[in-house]
Amino acid sequence: MDTVSAVELLDAWEAGWSRDPLRRGLALLAAARRTTPTAAAEVSVGRRDRALFAFRAALFGTAVDAVSRCPGCDTEVEVAFDQRELLAENEPAAGDAATVRAGGRDVPVRMPTSADLAAVLDADVPDPEEALVRRCAPPGEPAPAAAAVAAAWTAADPLIDPCVGLACPDCGLAWEEPFDIVGYLWAELDIWGRRTLLEVHELARAYGWTETQTLALSPWRRQCYLGLVGT
Repeated sequence: MDTVSAVELLDAWEAGWSRDPLRRGLALLAAARRTTPTAAAEVSVGRRDRALFAFRAALFGTAVDAVSRCPGCDTEVEVAFDQRELLAENEPAAGDAATVRAGGRDVPVRMPTSADLAAVLDADVPDPEEALVRRCAPPGEPAPAAAAVAAAWTAADPLIDPCVGLACPDCGLAWEEPFDIVGYLWAELDIWGRRTLLEVHELARAYGWTETQTLALSPWRRQCYLGLVGT
């Protein structure tokens, strides 16, 4: 993956700032692949998330640290793992479609994309799962049952719905916690973006530099100059 500049990261942050999680994911993927959100939307959900895991590794590393709550006793539970382990446990099968047994025959159903999800969410239909299956099933044929298709999609690419195994240190309850790479990466980018704009502000006030001039400096040099402010 090519190195993404600070300017490009800030552009992605701004593009997704007021958007829903789905569009934020597209802004991130578009930045990672240096493409448009429209082109990014045609990537399957599993491949999108794999690309975002790789993007995150390049930006912030592979260690994941978060907090959850026990569904049994509401105890705060620390979540810490390496995303490489999660990826190794959720390898996809070959191909761009899953196969569902329906009506005595095998029906190929293509893997959903962000464009499919956006179309269903924007339509505000009463049964979004069924609508998503209809979009991905062969045209002109009865769509298989939504539950069967969802299971086939997950079997074909488990990263569509990855989970992390957790256990409560107080009550001992074990459960599976879904992990949302879009939300986690966006939270990290938000922290980085706010910190970076603050650095730009401080250096502009001290030296009169423009945002472009400041961001052209390496993070190390920016920190050096920030350390000199006020001396």
